[in-house]
Amino acid sequence: MMSFAAVHTLTGLLLNVEASADGLGWGRPPLLLLVQDRPSPSAPHGTRRQARAAPLPVHGRRVGRYRAGLPEFLRDLAAALRADRPVGRPTLAACVDLGLIGDLVADPTPGLRLLAWAVCYEDVLVESDEPHEIRRVDAVDVDGRGYRITRSRGEPHPVVVVNDRPERDYEPATRPGLAGLVEATNRPGPSSQDPGSR
Repeated sequence: MMSFAAVHTLTGLLLNVEASADGLGWGRPPLLLLVQDRPSPSAPHGTRRQARAAPLPVHGRRVGRYRAGLPEFLRDLAAALRADRPVGRPTLAACVDLGLIGDLVADPTPGLRLLAWAVCYEDVLVESDEPHEIRRVDAVDVDGRGYRITRSRGEPHPVVVVNDRPERDYEPATRPGLAGLVEATNRPGPSSQDPGSR
């Protein structure tokens, strides 16, 4: 179970991802992120950990080959990783670097553990019959907690929601795929205990 400090660290990391995307401007393709942490080399006995988000660029136009777009792509990727057979799926391979994902998931670094999967993407929100461009960062952590960071185009700050108990009526369309990725790549072991501090 992730500690409050780990949830706080992950939220901050996701906010940094959104801020970096905002700095690059609009019209960017989706970005998939594998979030892991490991014991800090400078801390004794692994009491402090370092989090990192490994960026996995997604070819936006090729994701369009999926009828349901990004949510279906995420579910397909999770199914392929769960079956341990991502190679040989040309539509999937055209969307993201499967070799890089395999290397990151199989990384033998001692104490390395999965924290979450996330995706940063642009969307359109219709309110009062008017479309608004928005950027979202959606994530699911190893405890099943959902994260959503949303920034409307032209807004100076994003809105952050961390939800311990997602409700079906309000859960993002990306959630099932992200949760599937967590399930497919989580390798619990001795390092899965959360020491608490960051």
